[in-house]
Amino acid sequence: MFIRYSFIMLASVLLLAGCATSGPVLDDDIKAPKALNVSTALKFVDVPVPSGFKMITSQSFTFENDVLRVGILKYKGRASGDRVANFYKDQMPLYNWRFTNMLEYGRKILNFEREDQNCIIVIEPQGMSVFVTITIAPKSGRAITYKSVTRDD
Repeated sequence: MFIRYSFIMLASVLLLAGCATSGPVLDDDIKAPKALNVSTALKFVDVPVPSGFKMITSQSFTFENDVLRVGILKYKGRASGDRVANFYKDQMPLYNWRFTNMLEYGRKILNFEREDQNCIIVIEPQGMSVFVTITIAPKSGRAITYKSVTRDD
């Protein structure tokens, strides 16, 4: 008798748990992930970083003066590699960078350029984290034309 009662109780609990939704799932119920926001703390004022990403200072280097800027900045954060790639495709043109191409093979490499500079962004998912490496360098023979360009609002 105890076994039959236990079985009926277990079946009832499973049946009620299966009825937790109150209707069919509609397309409106499935939300697309929110776009990433731009961080308020930028090492280079014209290269955005997703909000919540933290710089790994031990793996970052920058040099900037009136005529030259070079740098390798490495960040760690949480987002999918696709969301981060879309962030850069959307944001970099707002800072006057032109997207040239993207390579994908486990990591994503996005290339951007200006008249006098190149920017390479490498996005590497590792476990629950994503590492973003931003490399800024002058184009060959154009280091003397560097001028800081700020975002157009």
